[in-house]
Amino acid sequence: MCTRPWQAVIDVGTNTSLLLLARRAPGGALEVAEDRATITRLGEGVAATGALSSVAIERTLDALRAYRRAADKAGATIQAVTTEGVRLARNPDDFLIPASAILGVPVEVISGAKEARLSYLSVARETPGTGSLRVVDIGGASTEVVIGEGLRVLSAVSHRIGSVRLTERFIVSGDRPVVAEIAAIHDAAREALSTQPLPAHSHLHGLAGTVTTAAALLLGLDAYKSELVDNSEHSLLAIRQLRDRLASQTLDERVGPVLERRRADVIVAGLTILLAVMEHCGAQVLVVRDRGLRYALIT
Repeated sequence: MCTRPWQAVIDVGTNTSLLLLARRAPGGALEVAEDRATITRLGEGVAATGALSSVAIERTLDALRAYRRAADKAGATIQAVTTEGVRLARNPDDFLIPASAILGVPVEVISGAKEARLSYLSVARETPGTGSLRVVDIGGASTEVVIGEGLRVLSAVSHRIGSVRLTERFIVSGDRPVVAEIAAIHDAAREALSTQPLPAHSHLHGLAGTVTTAAALLLGLDAYKSELVDNSEHSLLAIRQLRDRLASQTLDERVGPVLERRRADVIVAGLTILLAVMEHCGAQVLVVRDRGLRYALIT
């Protein structure tokens, strides 16, 4: 029986705030009590205005209050990090000061390089063997692409392309993005990725909400089930067909049991980024992992 104390790791992203309540057994196995995601969109509009809005901050603080209650109930220690949405903002303290007060610990603004490394390790620690591994973590404001062998990171780059960021930049026509808008997102992603040449590799491991939601949709789930999504595999063609189908729908038509409204409006851009990364890596198969950097922070 595991007697180690629970750890609460909170990852405040541009679109989603995440709570992982877990602990490691002495042999290294991970016991998860809760893995919660709340779409708070802290980084809404920050790429255009340069500032976190008071409304977005308050949405996120509400989620953190709930996370603090869950951590306290479990008697867990708390660690909190935040990423590109706050890195971009000229007013980070408007969020960081009250967030730290709510959680009782500082909220660390991690670098893009650290974000990429942690995302990779969350997958590598649970992937057998020491062979070559490709990992992509698509966030709201940035996308991390990492290559490595086993636990060794060979190249880790945080690209300033994300589902919220590129939606706000390019999709202006309404619910159904036009072909030119999707092409502009794809071109922006390809341009960013061109700074990181990658040897071709058939499989790409993907993290975060765009990827896991896509898997749930492709599996035809009527409710999100981590045990079915995690480690599922999907072809490049299937992902392209899903992107095109969602792009042809209105926002109301996209929303469903596994696709929340606050992800439905940015998922076309997210999937377009994913397609660009797969093409850049020469990957024909996406391996979906219901993980993320929070898993790498459980010691």
